[in-house]
Amino acid sequence: MPFSKLIAQIKTNRCQYFTIALILVGIGFRLLLFFQNRNLIIDEANVVRNIYERDYWALLKPLSYEQFAPPLFLWMLKLMSHLFGYSEFAMRFFPLICGISSLFIYRSLLQKILPINSLWLPLGLFCFAPILVKYSTEVKQYIPDALVAISLALFALKININNYSKFRFLTVWIVLGSISIWASQPSVFILFSVGLYYFIQCVQEKKRDGIFILIPIGLVWFTQFALYYLLILKSQINSVYLQSYHGPYFLFAVPHSAAEWRHNWLRFREIIYNTGGYNIVSLYLCALLMAVGATSLLRKSLTLFALFVVPIILVMIAAALHQFSLIDRVIIFILPFTMIIVGFGLAQIIAWSNLYVRAAIIAGGLYMISLYNFGSLLYRPFQFHELTKGFDYVLSNHGSGKELYVDCSSKDTYIYYTQIHPHRAKYASLKNAYLFNWNDDNFEQVASNIKTTKAYFIFTGGAQELRNSHLRAVNKMLLATDSFKHAACFVYSFKSRVKFVQ
Repeated sequence: MPFSKLIAQIKTNRCQYFTIALILVGIGFRLLLFFQNRNLIIDEANVVRNIYERDYWALLKPLSYEQFAPPLFLWMLKLMSHLFGYSEFAMRFFPLICGISSLFIYRSLLQKILPINSLWLPLGLFCFAPILVKYSTEVKQYIPDALVAISLALFALKININNYSKFRFLTVWIVLGSISIWASQPSVFILFSVGLYYFIQCVQEKKRDGIFILIPIGLVWFTQFALYYLLILKSQINSVYLQSYHGPYFLFAVPHSAAEWRHNWLRFREIIYNTGGYNIVSLYLCALLMAVGATSLLRKSLTLFALFVVPIILVMIAAALHQFSLIDRVIIFILPFTMIIVGFGLAQIIAWSNLYVRAAIIAGGLYMISLYNFGSLLYRPFQFHELTKGFDYVLSNHGSGKELYVDCSSKDTYIYYTQIHPHRAKYASLKNAYLFNWNDDNFEQVASNIKTTKAYFIFTGGAQELRNSHLRAVNKMLLATDSFKHAACFVYSFKSRVKFVQ
């Protein structure tokens, strides 16, 4: 082997080893967070309640407790419950497997489209981004959504319409598309882009037969999505609660004021932040790389532009129509694509520029990864609601369910830990607590009717102003005696101003 080829092979091998190392560290972060076994939060608990209360058939219907998730994802959780029970580990196992699998599939996808000297940046961002690590260990569908999205893109690149028989191509994509629609709600954006990818390819190569094959595939996909929309999504999308909750995360289709333009910019900025990190250097560098990458794709490869940029454009259009929320966790499925665009931007700048500019851009990319990661897991466990710590505090003070008052923010996790969790017997004495509902504003009235000598009010989450308002109402009727805080779990103990005979 010539010396120059040997050197090139060594460089390639080193880059391959580096990408494998990135994946291994990414897996390590996900496993570390998984085994820290934090408490479920409200949305996770409500998904589990649906799994617990329904059979497989009933999971095809709109969910209760203001939740929405695709049926195949719910069926996988139901299967996990049959195999392993309803613990946090059992319910988070499937998202974890999806999160780990996505690392390998994403690497394969990047190797198909990017040179080895630039694929490390999107891969590093994908491996370490805190939002992707976190949701790889939550009982929600967002990481499975990302797995479906990158898998469809990889299939599109691997399945050459010219190398497949018409029947085989038709069958493969009808099956893949059908599974995707029932496994991932936003897969419709990716499927549209896949169809456009093949359509542009056929037009460029002047293959009419290929275009005719795409029509029945698209009709089958459209029919299934329409069925899914009518049976499940329609009632959920039009939910007054969900429209109100996600309202701040929609876009103004035609901004009429500086405030509306600013609102749209902040939503775009959040996508950039989630792509490359939450600091000003990362923001501008990531925005630059995305602009260069998208422009490069538009000029050089319309097919790849359709596959990786068009899904993002479609999501923006849906958000402007108030049909899709841009809240961070919901748009996780497009982050692999924004990171790919960053990779194309890096590749273009490396090809264009001199050594000093390349070195600066590469240093900037390494800076992005060095700051945008979940390294804190190595020295501080990630914790959030941790309701059971509050339960333990109440039990340590010999409290009982009749003395416990559970805020609406903790109501659903309270039900999970006292009625569903495998260790629910530990908290049996805390059953029959008073449960506040959403929008309840009767804390003063409830406190005035308390007939026990002590009472415990428990909250979870970060709504400090609302929590303080409720506590002021309680303080009018009862005397505060103690408080407890662990992560975002808060317990406040009170005693009666009057002694009651119990």
